[in-house]
Amino acid sequence: MAKICVFCGSRTGHNPEFVRTATELGILLAKRQHTMVYGGGSTGIMGALADAMLPLGGQIIGVIPTHLARPELMHSQVADMRITADMHERKALMHELTDAYIALPGGFGTMEELFEAVTWAQLELHSRPIAILNTCGLYDGLIQLIHTMHREGFLSERCLQLLTVCSSIDELASWLEKSATPST
Repeated sequence: MAKICVFCGSRTGHNPEFVRTATELGILLAKRQHTMVYGGGSTGIMGALADAMLPLGGQIIGVIPTHLARPELMHSQVADMRITADMHERKALMHELTDAYIALPGGFGTMEELFEAVTWAQLELHSRPIAILNTCGLYDGLIQLIHTMHREGFLSERCLQLLTVCSSIDELASWLEKSATPST
């Protein structure tokens, strides 16, 4: 099955729906036998994803930089934990391992990782599918900004199509079914 890179927060946020949808995604990935590639954390949305997959035998690859590879942050039950020298090496390895990208709720780090993947697709450095799960409208402002950038001529129609926005786990599941294919 495909290797799905999930960008998400090391915090849970205030709305319990963020953790609930992360848990649903973890269950979905495990049941469909996809491998999750993620930041290796045990806290927040990252921890919820891994915690949902592990009891189902889900395959997980954690990728964490040395400066964060501490017992209180790393997920102790993720067997395949890869420790990198820094954040640049981390993102390069995550990209190398990945067939598709999903962004869940998160902060600056999530946005930076998501937009690096989208930018690389825009520059035709890869053709992997990329989606946002817009849980509870968290990314409504970002989506509006992207459409404004398109309308004002900073993003072409092709660039606009590089990022799929899903508003539910069911919609994301359909997208995964159609878009996430394993690399050969």
